[in-house]
Amino acid sequence: MAPPPSSEPVKSDRNSRILALAIALAALALMLWIGRHDVPGLRTVWAGLSGSGAEQTGTGNPELDACLAQRVGDVDKMRDEGVITPAQHQSFKARAVSFCEAQFPPAQ
Repeated sequence: MAPPPSSEPVKSDRNSRILALAIALAALALMLWIGRHDVPGLRTVWAGLSGSGAEQTGTGNPELDACLAQRVGDVDKMRDEGVITPAQHQSFKARAVSFCEAQFPPAQ
């Protein structure tokens, strides 16, 4: 009879997969970090994670600031009046920010 297979290849295979997953996650995080200002809608996500809204900080473009104040204010009003749910609020807010950034690009 043949001797039972060693458990070493299984352990190294598992370690290799964990390392590959860690590298993939690090690459994804790096791509998101590099594109945080260039990807429409991603600015809202970063602002939500940091606790400050994109509409609250000056963008350097007065037309963009006015558009954000108007559109995001309208979306907040819709949420307050019960027209949209809190889950819809995040989606509508992201779309409003994307719309304004497409119309008036932020100053770099």
